[in-house]
Amino acid sequence: MTVTDPKNPRVASSSVEPMFVERWSSKAFADKALFDDQIASLFEAAHWAPSGSNRQPWLFVYATDGPDREKFNSLLNEGNARYAPNAAMLVLVFARIVDDEGKKIRTAHFDTGAAWMSLALQANRIGLNTRAMGGIDLDAAYDVAGVPRDKFETICAIAVGYRGQMTIFTNEWSSKTSPTTAKT
Repeated sequence: MTVTDPKNPRVASSSVEPMFVERWSSKAFADKALFDDQIASLFEAAHWAPSGSNRQPWLFVYATDGPDREKFNSLLNEGNARYAPNAAMLVLVFARIVDDEGKKIRTAHFDTGAAWMSLALQANRIGLNTRAMGGIDLDAAYDVAGVPRDKFETICAIAVGYRGQMTIFTNEWSSKTSPTTAKT
């Protein structure tokens, strides 16, 4: 098997499409804005993810700059606040947990995960880095994004942007800024 990126030492243990091995989540982001068509392509990829009964129960709310971005940044826990504000875009991810009739959508989290994976693979394909983060103020995210608590559940946030230089991190984080060689 071959390594597809000289900076990425990961090698699949079985035959898979290179996109799965090439995608990894760096904490280093470059100070470079995204284009509108790049952003649209990420959400279009998520739109095409499979979902139970084609409900598409995910909701992505994003901010790139200005007062909204400052509010998104305020949701990050201490560890994520050390790097995620450098990303060009932050996305809040919600799963719709009840349908229009008030019935529970049993596969909401599963389906939302599929949409996130589609977004992450598309980002990698167009040269962008993504990093999902559970370390956010899940409750405050509802107010920041204007999302109703009775219909949705906050899942996580995603930092999106161009991959930055790994040298900006201390030795404490050096192992977290490069792709890992093993997956379970």
